[in-house]
This record gives sequence, structure tokens and C-alpha cells, in this order.
Amino acid sequence: MRNTILIGLAILVVATIAASVLPASANSTDPQPGYTYIVVYKQADGSIVYAEGCPPSPANCAPTLQPGQSVVYITNNPILVKQFFADAQNAKLGNWHVNVQTQQLEITAAPTSGPVAPAFGIPLIGTVLPALAILGIATSSGLVWRRTHRHA
Repeated sequence: MRNTILIGLAILVVATIAASVLPASANSTDPQPGYTYIVVYKQADGSIVYAEGCPPSPANCAPTLQPGQSVVYITNNPILVKQFFADAQNAKLGNWHVNVQTQQLEITAAPTSGPVAPAFGIPLIGTVLPALAILGIATSSGLVWRRTHRHA
């Protein structure tokens, strides 16, 4: 009986982790309230070196700049943040640059009108991983129930 309780508790922990982590990963391009979003670029041509979203504490958002680099804060434009990080996630960061005259982040290609289809046609994080997690939980629960009722 003790092993059954431990196995049931383990299943509950796995289900809780799966339910809390997967939805957060699925919306990774959405701006988070309180975060600071920065883009580090080369001053010579406006090409982007890196970008990041930092948690609410200002101490966590101190970019390390090399000579010839500057930073642009894009936090105040959530639509721009979403478009920029969606393109970055889809390996389209080359579509963006910083206008060195105005020091504004700009897109050089037309933005996509909708979500970009995944390479294999299956949204991995949004569909496959939750389905596998549910299948694992159902299988484990069935085995625990069978084991409990076999010894009873």
C-alpha cells in the first residue's frame, strides 16, 4: 500500500510539472508584464548582435556591450516585441535591424500575417508533448490501479 501511495504521488508531481511548464513554453514570444526587452546592435551598420527579455528586477537586465555596440529598449512597444521575438524564434532575425539615425528597431521584410507553420507540420510543444504527457499519466495510473486491485 505504501508503494502505491508513493507511485500515485509521483504521478501527481509529473502531471503538475507537465501542466505548468508546457503552456509557458508555448507562449514564449508574448511580452511578459514587468519584463524589460532590449536589443543590442552594432553602431556601424545597425545589425543585431543579440536580444533578450529580462525579469522585473533591473539588476538582471544589464547588457554587456562590446566596443561599437549600443542597446535599444523596446519594452514600451509590445506589438514590436511580439513580432521581433517571434521572428527570432523562427530564425528570421535577419529581417530586423536598428536604424542608426533614429536608433529605432525596424523590420526590413514584410511581417508574416499569421503563425509560421512548423517544419514537420505538427506543433511540437502545443500538441505532441501534452499528448505524450497525458498518455504517460493515463498509463501510469492504469498500472497503479491494476497493481492495487491485484493484491487486494
